[in-house]
Amino acid sequence: MNIAIVRAFIALRKIAKQYHEIVQNLEELKDRMGGYDSQLNQIYEALENMLDKKVDEENKLEKWKDRERIGYKK
Repeated sequence: MNIAIVRAFIALRKIAKQYHEIVQNLEELKDRMGGYDSQLNQIYEALENMLDKKVDEENKLEKWKDRERIGYKK
């Protein structure tokens, strides 16, 4: 009976060690992903700024084409 109890505790210790390793791996992944999230947010912001600039340029071009002409008209 005592041997079964010792084996049970040994099994519990192995499970606890594996659980601890899994928790460490998850924390490392979370730290890495946190860095990637901030980098991705910066990329998204830069893309949005570029798209906004493009839309502004297109609007300016349309206004230029639609302006009232002076001088010789075709």
